Amino acid sequence: MVHQIIFRVESKLLFYFLVFIQLVNISIASGQTPTKKISPWYIYKEGSSFDDLAPYKKIISSVSVFGNPSKEFIDECHKNGILVYHGVSGKEKDIDTPEKIEAVANEYVNTCKLKGYDGIDLDYEQLEPKFQGTYSKFLRVVSSKLHHSGRKLSHCVGFYPSLSDDTIPNIFYDPKVVAETCDLVRVMCYDMYYAPNRANGIGPTSTYPWTRDAMNYWMKYVPRNKLVMGLPAYSNDYAMTLNGKGRQISSDVPGVDSSSLPSPTWLWYERINIYLYNAPDGDVHLFYASDAKSTKNLLELSDEMGIHTIGFWHFGSVSPQMWLEVNEWEKE
Repeated sequence: MVHQIIFRVESKLLFYFLVFIQLVNISIASGQTPTKKISPWYIYKEGSSFDDLAPYKKIISSVSVFGNPSKEFIDECHKNGILVYHGVSGKEKDIDTPEKIEAVANEYVNTCKLKGYDGIDLDYEQLEPKFQGTYSKFLRVVSSKLHHSGRKLSHCVGFYPSLSDDTIPNIFYDPKVVAETCDLVRVMCYDMYYAPNRANGIGPTSTYPWTRDAMNYWMKYVPRNKLVMGLPAYSNDYAMTLNGKGRQISSDVPGVDSSSLPSPTWLWYERINIYLYNAPDGDVHLFYASDAKSTKNLLELSDEMGIHTIGFWHFGSVSPQMWLEVNEWEKE
């Protein structure tokens, strides 16, 4: 009797193992391995059209559009299987009462229906930390109304020093509520240093280890299939004088005559290039480059972390060399 029971158990285990192998084989044969995609932010302005996206349409899963896109633009995105989110922002005063929250949520739903958006991408930033409870209510109301109407909710989030431990973060959104309510979470792995404000020092807009820390933090709360690793497509440039200004530059090299530009220095730990150069204003400048080489390293990081969707802030400032790296990454 005991031998019969053991035989039955072993038979069942063998059966389940064979089923598992069969499912794996079917998955591989049908190409159901995770597909690499990009989900960038896109600034729609005069002269914008789907022609901008067309060369990369096969790898774009969604775009978060700021501005007022035409119906033709949205329709063309849909024809090519690209979801279109409407990028929106706001302040505490816009949603500080239940009545205002209800009104804003209804406005989002109506805008989606009127324009044909697939969802809303919330880019609320730098609200007061004490506002967290109200903001959680806002997220739940917006999420409920959008989902009820067949639309999606996306959220842009950052990474700050206050997020380095496991306590409730001292910021305006609760990561657990963001994960609970949103279909997509776009981690803005940039503005590590905000160049126009030198009060917090000078530095690059992003680095490899900082991006890794940012994604590790959000992976504690959000499933990988909801995450977008948002990468910078702009650089930080500083005048190296006592009161010198810092600027964000939508370029991967300093805007000077290439014949006078020195070779970059690669920072191996940060995995970025820097240029120390003489600028037309007469000052020595330090330029932290977001370029093809730094992008390649960040794309390799996304593979290492099992994150299969990346984005750029913003689409229009991605250089041709950076696109080449994206194309190679997508093939791997």
